[in-house]
Amino acid sequence: MPITGSTSQHRFSFSLLPFLRSLFLYINFLLPTDTKSLKMPINLTHRQNNIQPSTSVADVPTLLIHGLDSSSQTWHTPLSLMQTPAVAIDVRGCGGSALGYADDFCPDSIVEDIHEFVSKHEYFQDGDDNGNGTGKSIRKFVICGHSMGGRIAMSYSAKYPQHIGALIIEDMDIRQRPMSMNIFQREVVNREETISFRRDMKNKTFEDVAHIFQREGYPRSSVENWISEGRICIQNKDEEHKRDNEQKRSNFYSEVNPAFRLLCYEQFFVTDHGETTWKEIAKNSAYPFPCHVMVADKDGTVCDNNSIHMMNTIMKEKSDIRMFIHRFKNSTHSIHNSAREDFLFHLDRIVQTAYSY
Repeated sequence: MPITGSTSQHRFSFSLLPFLRSLFLYINFLLPTDTKSLKMPINLTHRQNNIQPSTSVADVPTLLIHGLDSSSQTWHTPLSLMQTPAVAIDVRGCGGSALGYADDFCPDSIVEDIHEFVSKHEYFQDGDDNGNGTGKSIRKFVICGHSMGGRIAMSYSAKYPQHIGALIIEDMDIRQRPMSMNIFQREVVNREETISFRRDMKNKTFEDVAHIFQREGYPRSSVENWISEGRICIQNKDEEHKRDNEQKRSNFYSEVNPAFRLLCYEQFFVTDHGETTWKEIAKNSAYPFPCHVMVADKDGTVCDNNSIHMMNTIMKEKSDIRMFIHRFKNSTHSIHNSAREDFLFHLDRIVQTAYSY
């Protein structure tokens, strides 16, 4: 057997590695900055209702985006009650979607994840080939983001206004939020440990899982709520966790990701992202669409009235885009669950009129 020949071939290949590494670094140095920053989109997991879109121009689909410490699971009940096509995505790092490289996590990467998703999902295809045979185009849709998802919805709308029938921001404003406002991560003990958080927790007890999240700054009550809601799933259903037996070991999977919260604060909240993105939307004159800001009751909202006023002023001064403010009495931050009937009523009206823009 030609073992010596095979071995010499491998040795030759390994001897080339330093040269090839140097060549790669040199080529990378010569590339334009824009080329270096190109990142591959993350494949997003999602939930959807079973209402197939028709060919009617008025049949506008809705894209739902969750906030921090959440996933598409938060939209489970609203999805089941909506009468129009709708999809709830898991943003990168949440639900079943991979986080990818932490260094790639930025507003533009998240926007491109979503753009890749809607360009392929059947609900968002209008069937036209753009007149040039390049394939189906994206039909206009309503984009609705809750809390942090509102910032993401703003980012997508600013970059791809031609695809937006209406923008809905659920209980979020545009003000900067320093890390001190991050209620669970005011003082991150070990950033790298948080970024590397493992959402699959195998052979753990409930106490183990609670302790893992407590190290990240979350209270035990949050873990209990997430398990009851399904945001932390027990994978081996035949050994369903029981509260009266907290030493029982199971395989847990968390749709909540502390890394997502931390990276969002770093990339969205501690910067001027909110105001600059809102101004970008206001400058859009070629593809105007209505902007709806939903604000929870005064005891439940995270919105600052001065910031909401600034949003309205920017729109009036720099744009023909109309901004509507909807206030929901007796609702908590999660309007779509705490004031569901009222929320769905407004959402349906927005969807039904979105095609006219």
